[in-house]
Amino acid sequence: MSLELLAKQQPSAVTALYKYKHEIFKEGALTVKDKEIIAVALSMLLKCDTCLEVHAEEARKQGATTDELREAMLVAMYLAGPSVSVWSPAIDKVLRDGEGPKR
Repeated sequence: MSLELLAKQQPSAVTALYKYKHEIFKEGALTVKDKEIIAVALSMLLKCDTCLEVHAEEARKQGATTDELREAMLVAMYLAGPSVSVWSPAIDKVLRDGEGPKR
């Protein structure tokens, strides 16, 4: 089931999910950037293309560098084994998006 379909069929559940997300992804002991980088590593472990792309984009908006994202991905690879780094071309996209002029 897609989130879009779920939102149409049971909007209260999706609204609750987004409230929870916004509560978790706010400044606290960890910055939003730190939380997004953690989410990138977890996305690797979960092997979720959409999660990886969304959280990498958000991490970049929060100022994460390609080096920070790469290191988070390497931590995930260390914990779960190399298979977390070869399952998706989305990984290459995340790491290539930072190429070019330094920000």
